[in-house]
Amino acid sequence: MSSPHIIGERIRHYRKLHNVTQMELAKKLDVAPRYISNIEQGNRRPRLDMMVEICNWFGVELSDILPLGTKKETCPKDQLIYEIAATCQTLDISQIKIVKTMICSLKG
Repeated sequence: MSSPHIIGERIRHYRKLHNVTQMELAKKLDVAPRYISNIEQGNRRPRLDMMVEICNWFGVELSDILPLGTKKETCPKDQLIYEIAATCQTLDISQIKIVKTMICSLKG
C-alpha cells in the first residue's frame, strides 16, 4: 500500500470515528468535498498545512496520520493494530480495560 493510500485510510478512519461526512469535513476545512474524497482514495496527497489542519480538527498528532517508519509498505496486521489503538484513544479507561480483557482472553 502506498503512502497516499495509507494517509487516506487513516483520515477516513478518523473522519468516521468522529461521525463526520466528507461534506462536513470539507466544509470545516474550507475545501471541496471532492478534495477530501481524492485524499481518502489515495488519489491525492494533502499538503502539509492541510494535514496539520486535519489533525488539529480530529485532535490527533501528525504521526497518527503519516505512515512513519522504515517500512515502505504496511502489512494488514500492522494496519489493524494501528486502527484498534487509534479507536482505543477515544474510549474511557473502563472501556479500555474491557478491550484489554477481551484481547487477553483470545490469547488462550
